[in-house]
Amino acid sequence: MGDDVTMVNLSHVGLRAGATTLVRDVSLEVAPATWCTIIGPNGAGKTSLVSALAGLRTLSSGHVTIDGQRLDRLNERARARVVAYVAQHPEIPPGMSVHEYVSLGRIAFHGVMRPPSAADRAIVDGVLERLELANFRHRAGTSLSGGERQRMVLARALAQSTKVLVLDEPISGLDVRHQMDLLELLKKEVSECGLTVIATLHDLTLASLFTDRLVLLDHGDVVLDGAAHDVIQSAEMQRSYGVALRVVSIEGGDVVVPVRHVHP
Repeated sequence: MGDDVTMVNLSHVGLRAGATTLVRDVSLEVAPATWCTIIGPNGAGKTSLVSALAGLRTLSSGHVTIDGQRLDRLNERARARVVAYVAQHPEIPPGMSVHEYVSLGRIAFHGVMRPPSAADRAIVDGVLERLELANFRHRAGTSLSGGERQRMVLARALAQSTKVLVLDEPISGLDVRHQMDLLELLKKEVSECGLTVIATLHDLTLASLFTDRLVLLDHGDVVLDGAAHDVIQSAEMQRSYGVALRVVSIEGGDVVVPVRHVHP
């Protein structure tokens, strides 16, 4: 894949915590306007890798480049203009309204000491409309339901107007309908707005349904990297998860079902 079609580039990225290796020599290229999901068993290094992708961890080796800019050479404000990050358990400040929370996504542009411009306010209003949050703009963020709160967190990230969005388990704790709603929103941003999405997901079926590409991580190593259908169908995936899995095709989509072995 040439640099002219690369939005995100990880070059020999390594991460350590003391003597423990979290991620080992990972190199990936992600094209613009695509959705890449990192999967793998617990402890595989997924959260460590996506936090490095967002420039939130100091690398032990290698570097991350987004839209031609090395993250380790950018200050926090400049980095926030390049990549937006949604943590698995984001903190919602008590008493802050939905509008105020989403507006935090514009601070990288107008700064802490200056008020938002008309353009900043228009971007926030547009995101609130797009994610059907306009009616909640004056509500306290902490008063929202789980699905509404996740949309609000996503809205803040989209208000940053970056080309790349990194999410760590964005549907964790949501019921099935709200999971589908959020993933459909993300898919729409990829297809209609040209956003590049890199996410981690535990649900293998949803990962295969919404993702262009899957990267299978295990013990800090990339085991497999390819089209979602190919990775889901692979023997490598079953070995990494250490469980028998059956993949069933329903209306053209792959559904992953764990197989229970009943001993007599």
